[in-house]
Formats: sequence, C-alpha cells, structure tokens
Amino acid sequence: MDERDTAAAFIERIVAGAHIPRRAERDDLRRELWTHFDETGTSPEAIQAALRRFGAEAMVTESLRRVYRHEYVFLYLAKIVASVIASIASALLIQVIVNLRMNTDAAVWRLAPRFPHAAGLSVAVVIALVTAWEVGRRPFNRSRAIAAIAAYAALSLLVQLVFVHNAGALVTATLLAVLGYLCSKLGSRPAQVLLTFGAFALTQYGAHLMLRVTFGPSRAMVAAAVLVAVWSSTVVILTRFDHAFVNVFENGA
Repeated sequence: MDERDTAAAFIERIVAGAHIPRRAERDDLRRELWTHFDETGTSPEAIQAALRRFGAEAMVTESLRRVYRHEYVFLYLAKIVASVIASIASALLIQVIVNLRMNTDAAVWRLAPRFPHAAGLSVAVVIALVTAWEVGRRPFNRSRAIAAIAAYAALSLLVQLVFVHNAGALVTATLLAVLGYLCSKLGSRPAQVLLTFGAFALTQYGAHLMLRVTFGPSRAMVAAAVLVAVWSSTVVILTRFDHAFVNVFENGA
C-alpha cells in the first residue's frame, strides 16, 4: 500500500468513526480531510507529515463524533423504538393466531381466555430480549447498558399493569429472554432454535411446577414452540433494524 492509499484508508476510518448520518455531510468531511493532504503535497514524505499533524486517530474520531452525537443518539433511539414496536406487533400477531378459537354455537371467532396472559408474557419476552440485545452489544458500553436496564424496568411495570398483573410472569419473561439470548450465541441456527426450545420448555414446566399449577410436558412444549416463534421473529427484526441503522451511516442520503 502506497502513502496515498494509507491516507485514503485513514480518511475513511475517520469518516466512518464520526457517525455522520447524512451522505452529503460525510462527503464534505471527506473532501475537507483530503484538502489537508493536498495542501502538503503528494510525495510520501509530505503525506506522512500530514498524518503526523492530524494526531492520534482515536482522538480525531472522538472529537468529530461529539459534534454529531445528538443526531446519532436520536437515530439510535428511533431505531430501538421502531424495532420494539415491530417486535411487539409480530409477537401479538403470533399469539392471536395461536389463541384464535371458533365458537361453534355463535359461529364467531374468539380469543382463548388465556390470551391476555400469553400476550403479556410474549410482550415481556420481547422487551427483555431487546434489553439483553442492547446490554450485550459489543463493544460494551456502560451508559447504554444502564439506560437499557432502566427502560426495561419501566416498560416491565407498564406490561404488568396492562397485561399480566403478575410480577412472577415478568421474572419468567426475563429468564426466557436471557436464555434465548445466550442460546442465540451458540452453534448453527438449527442448534440455536433447538437449544432455545428446550430451555423454554424446561423453564415453562419448572415455573408452573413451582407454582403448583397443572401444566404437563406437552403443554410446556406447545408454549415453548410459540415463544420460540416470538423469540425468532424478534431476533430477525432486531438484526434487520441493526443492518438498516448501519446502512444509514454508509449509504444514507
């Protein structure tokens, strides 16, 4: 790699690290940085001197990132809100499909009596999984983790008031989300799904057993299958929103 390529790679790293959402502003910064190199000349010695004058790359990147921090944070929060809404909508749709019943006497469709509890548990699992997703994001950021956990506590309280009215269900949802997140990091996709299904089935069966509620292995497996569908759809949605967010800073207008 010649010195010109070294300068180009340096500039691209600076522009990418600045987290600028608009392409026009990224292009402006790129041209401004190139101007500093062009003014010093094109010889290898001149380019090396220009690189030294810039100072530490990390320091330059961080200073530029602070300039655009507010816009970046706003877009990041918008991404999280949009992904949560989409994930909850998907989870509720899955529960509606599973719990829809035909009342043969009145020839009308009704939701099963346990739909509110099942829907609340699914919503809680979605929120807990989003929290685990953000807390476990690399590189680890303590401020982001604290904000995610605080938001989870507030949303969990809301779910408890609206849906489940049972703090134990939120504990179960948190455990399911953590198990699902850990399983998503292991092996191939089929292995992840099987591990998650087994973990969810055991958790559902054990939780009901501790509460002395009749909930046989077959019901535990059915409930686990539904929750795996909720978990899988949430992971897909979160992944796609993450990719879309990254593309904003690479290809956004």
